[in-house]
Amino acid sequence: MKADYRPLILTSIPGADIEAAAIASRYFKKPAVLFWEMGNAATKPEVLAHIEAMDYNLIISHVSGIILKPAHLQRATYGAVNIHPAPPEHGGCWGCWCQPIIDRTTRTHHGVTVHEIDEQIDHGPIYLVERWEVPETASIQDVFERSVADCQRMLATVCERIADSDVGTRCFTPIDEHWDPNNRHTPIEEIRAWFAGLAPDHPAHQERIFMNHPRAIMAPPYFDDL
Repeated sequence: MKADYRPLILTSIPGADIEAAAIASRYFKKPAVLFWEMGNAATKPEVLAHIEAMDYNLIISHVSGIILKPAHLQRATYGAVNIHPAPPEHGGCWGCWCQPIIDRTTRTHHGVTVHEIDEQIDHGPIYLVERWEVPETASIQDVFERSVADCQRMLATVCERIADSDVGTRCFTPIDEHWDPNNRHTPIEEIRAWFAGLAPDHPAHQERIFMNHPRAIMAPPYFDDL
């Protein structure tokens, strides 16, 4: 490691914090990893207070629901990078995993995007993109599981690249990729319309993936009929 990095790793994928800590520890001396259950309003103040009390100079957001404020970003003097669990053709998380299954006229591929964090959601310069074609026989769970695995693998790539430099996220060069201006935070009404167009016996109707189901809500238990 070429610089005095004090990284803060943020994630909202259950169980991912343990693996994220193991990955980050390969490249940094004492990485801090914080898990926040997506949409859990009761625990959010505690997590934000924890972030504000921590001594960090680098942020790596890994499928995290925490929206960082300008003050958080200013303290990250080595930069703040996000590993987004979808390609640039879909900013935001709502509908990102189910879209290539049930709205294939929009896109039939999925992927992962690494970008610098700025004051807008999924907006900063893009550094790395991977894409893969989603088979017609795939399930939403299949897309979700591969997406999480891709993000874990990308976390290792990001940590290695940064640790091998002394300039933080400036070790990355923006590439010629751009966020889709329209296919972003999908309203739940639109997701319901996607599902309504499916055949009644389509297996996607039986799947419950948070933020990717017609009865989805932001906070736990993530579905409005539970």
